[in-house]
Amino acid sequence: MGGMNVWRLLPPAQGDPASELAAGAAMLAGLATTSQPAIRWYAAAPQPALVIGSGQKLSEVDQAALANAGITLHRRASGGTAVLFVPGFLMQDIALPADHPLAHPDVSESYRWLGEVWQATLAQFGVATTLIEIAAARADRATLDPLVARACFGGQSPYEVLAGGRKLVGFAQIRRREGMLFQVGLYTHWPGKQLAALLAITEPERRLLVERLAERVTDLATVCPNPPDLASLATAFAAALYQRYDVTITPADWTAAELAAMAAAQNRFAPLG
Repeated sequence: MGGMNVWRLLPPAQGDPASELAAGAAMLAGLATTSQPAIRWYAAAPQPALVIGSGQKLSEVDQAALANAGITLHRRASGGTAVLFVPGFLMQDIALPADHPLAHPDVSESYRWLGEVWQATLAQFGVATTLIEIAAARADRATLDPLVARACFGGQSPYEVLAGGRKLVGFAQIRRREGMLFQVGLYTHWPGKQLAALLAITEPERRLLVERLAERVTDLATVCPNPPDLASLATAFAAALYQRYDVTITPADWTAAELAAMAAAQNRFAPLG
């Protein structure tokens, strides 16, 4: 992998969604000046927030429920549907230059290496997992209940990580001329009931959605007696990445260009409404 096998490890964070989403955008923009892969880990802030996909309609969200719960609403740059940021939601961003060996031109196939490294990461904690093959993901999408599709973790995408047949690690991706940004998330405790309460659906639909999501989604606390924290996951992921791809992760600070891009992107991810 030549000069691409040293990745910058940006500082971990636990900020509000607008700041964290802006940081991801800054990583992507920063590739234009650094030309070096970067990785960062972050956790949801204590105050919950609902984050919807780039193309999701505002009408799918119960604005009154959000206001009553004091939960802010944000729109991310990647696709998919609603994700609830709550304490214990652990996230990872990886920015790869467009010419990086792992930056596969096919969107679906580009997730393979990431799924395999996450599988090796979780194995270090005794968690047995499987990856969703492309054909299986496409078949799932074709038959997915529209109600379940309201929640991002309800669907299955290529090479996402399953434990006991249920989704544990979710992926998203943003592509720009400079490269691609992979966004990863997994829950320590799955907040299915809380998420369903924030969607614009009837009460019977909410109960049904909670039941159906419970059949399709799992969390770290369920699959691991002592669920790892963010720092433990980061260490295990670094070990798996080094073993598979001889990648070394080195702590680094944000560049001036990245900080400028982060500040410029802040308003784009500010609370809606």
